[in-house]
Amino acid sequence: MRIAICTDAYLPQLSGVADSLDLLAATLRTRGHKVRIYAPNCPGVMPDPHIMRLPSYAIPRSAGSMMMVFPMGMLKDMRRFKPDVIHVNTFSTAGCAGLYAGWRLGVPVVGTDHTSPADYLHYIKLNLAPFRWGVRKFASWFHKHCTIVTAPSRHILDELERYGMHGVPSEVLSNPVALALFRPLPHKHELKKKYGIKENAVLIFGRIAIEKNLDFASDIFAEVAARMPAQLVILGDGPYRDTLTRRLEEKGLTDKALFLGVLRGEELIEALNATEVCLVTSMSEIQPMATLQAMACALPVVGARAGGLPECIKDGITGFTIDPNNKNEFAEKIVTLLQDKTLAGQFGRAGREVVQAYVPERIAERFERVYQKSIAL
Repeated sequence: MRIAICTDAYLPQLSGVADSLDLLAATLRTRGHKVRIYAPNCPGVMPDPHIMRLPSYAIPRSAGSMMMVFPMGMLKDMRRFKPDVIHVNTFSTAGCAGLYAGWRLGVPVVGTDHTSPADYLHYIKLNLAPFRWGVRKFASWFHKHCTIVTAPSRHILDELERYGMHGVPSEVLSNPVALALFRPLPHKHELKKKYGIKENAVLIFGRIAIEKNLDFASDIFAEVAARMPAQLVILGDGPYRDTLTRRLEEKGLTDKALFLGVLRGEELIEALNATEVCLVTSMSEIQPMATLQAMACALPVVGARAGGLPECIKDGITGFTIDPNNKNEFAEKIVTLLQDKTLAGQFGRAGREVVQAYVPERIAERFERVYQKSIAL
């Protein structure tokens, strides 16, 4: 097949969507398909004949992690590419352009909803109930016009249906996880020494942004640190880093926190393996790739019982899901896993087993079936 993928987030942006789409496209190519990606142009991009970079503008206060894309020339390029199917991954400008291209070219459009943009309206100072309602209604309207809709969690498909997406075939279809890269490593002590990570390291992994509820995460860690020696390790970067740093300073936790910034490749895997437990406090996650990647490295996870997290974290099997406002229970479960190495190991191994279902070849094969079904409709 000839597959056009449209997205408002792509490498080198720090984004789970960007990582998963890059992995999906690469896997589809190894399976013999022609894949062309339509993605934002942003600092640090490398020339790639398989990608059309679209003019884009970084949304203020997002530190370049969110882009407004201007899809000029995209339809003309698609005419030359002659896709059999168009796969849109946002309902922002690139996604709308992809939906329009599908109508103009008579090509089916598969829509994937990775996130709930209503949770990101604070970046444009429109985080008010009427606007959140309007964004969710538009998301439902947009996906109602797709041939088939997928999402990495049942949670987001239910939301689309509540707001009006009816009569469209839909399917829960995970993003892929690079299990050959994200894996458990031996010699934890040596890895800790290499990266300056201490014993009882609690991990925050991914984009550092206000919607990740990181003030609450700092409150939880303060409670953990009051009960036992521990360190907070932050892997990633984002617009909320300076605020989080100040928050930790105010709590007197500066000497117990370690910011490692953005790591990639083997360095990232080593740093992940040097920690003990992953903490996720966000209430806006659909399918957090960073959480799945941590699980692939056999880390137990303590996460909020909100959004799509309960579909990733099997409570009492791969970690714990906690009421998103219960600071004491979060701290209690983290302390339990830090003290009970046997239980933490059991959870970690079970997590690694769970994410085996997200191996790239298996996910690509499922997308192939979705594409073929859309073409046949």
